[in-house]
Amino acid sequence: MADGLARFQAAFAGAVTRGAPEPAGLRARAGAPGTAKRLDVYRNNIHSSLIDALASAFPVVERLVGRTFFRAAAKVYLEEGFPRRGTLIGYGGGFPDFLERFPPAQGLAYLGDVARLELLWLEAYHAAEAKPLTPSALAALDMAALTQLQPVLHPSFRLFSSRFPVAEIWRTNREDVEVRPVKSDGRRNTLLLVRREADVFIHDVQPGHFVFLRALKDGASFGEAALHLPAMAIQKLPALLGGFARLGAFAATGSGTT
Repeated sequence: MADGLARFQAAFAGAVTRGAPEPAGLRARAGAPGTAKRLDVYRNNIHSSLIDALASAFPVVERLVGRTFFRAAAKVYLEEGFPRRGTLIGYGGGFPDFLERFPPAQGLAYLGDVARLELLWLEAYHAAEAKPLTPSALAALDMAALTQLQPVLHPSFRLFSSRFPVAEIWRTNREDVEVRPVKSDGRRNTLLLVRREADVFIHDVQPGHFVFLRALKDGASFGEAALHLPAMAIQKLPALLGGFARLGAFAATGSGTT
């Protein structure tokens, strides 16, 4: 009986999400619309809910292209596959790549990277909690101890680099009533995302500091990561680390400091 129910549920899901044949034994009560029409209702409700979920995950992309364009693109994206997990958190992971190959969006080369930044923002927002490592805790260490320390990054710590000014595009479309024009200066956007309390902040960082942070993300100690900095910058390492600590980049847990 359980096997039969599982087969019926799988067949029903296939009919709703992929347009597969109706499962055997499906019947409509007398006087009610036929099964095909009722499956269409289920199908439309599911599509609408998933498109709404994508709009919630990518509000900046939706504002950039407009609601009609976004929902049309999302509908095409759904044809490539439905969520495979029992939660919508993280749904849309393939949406940035889809946007880059979606023919009607080819004139918006930055759209994929904007979508990637939105995904990282969501990841940071839903990351685990952790007590931040305070600047004073770092200041209490001498230079030898500081360079040997392998920090624990805050769970919300994310890095992103783009050839487009995605941070400014994100900010004005997310925060401003009237969208400001954004011009590219030709330099890469190198960004740090980290959550403080209940909000995620996107910080512009210098390219050299970005390389330093990426080394930390790969498991380097402060001293090892500092080898990526110019010699004069290494002398200012305590101040640099204090600045990142104030942003909430490091976690106290497991760091050996409080």
